[in-house]
Amino acid sequence: MGEKKIKVGLLFPPEKADKPVVTNLVKYNLSFNILKAYISPGKTGTMMMELKGQGEDLDRSLAYLEKEGIQVKVYTDSVIHDEEKCINCGACTAVCPSGALVMNKETWELEFDMDACLLCGHCVRACPARAIKSFDDAVL
Repeated sequence: MGEKKIKVGLLFPPEKADKPVVTNLVKYNLSFNILKAYISPGKTGTMMMELKGQGEDLDRSLAYLEKEGIQVKVYTDSVIHDEEKCINCGACTAVCPSGALVMNKETWELEFDMDACLLCGHCVRACPARAIKSFDDAVL
């Protein structure tokens, strides 16, 4: 079975925000990349991260996080680009920190690479045509 890559949002209760919970994910044979985090000791914290590993290891790691009291949300295609509504103005490309949104230089049409998307939501707010939406209208 091949490796899978998923994006997850984590919500840390105040009593867990200063604990080394995320570093323990290496015990599940995963590689991880923290995409963004808002964590302070004693306060509710949020983190968006990308996890990569075998399906069974991913499942075990998510179960571990939940057992530790961390709320977990797995994102799949959370940002939706509606090509019919899109006016190809490029406003979203100016605010995209990862380059997931680019203008094709030959067709001048917007291209979206979900794998590169950080789920930051900047493009959702920047789009004048409302052609980009968050899947559940809530990005961590």
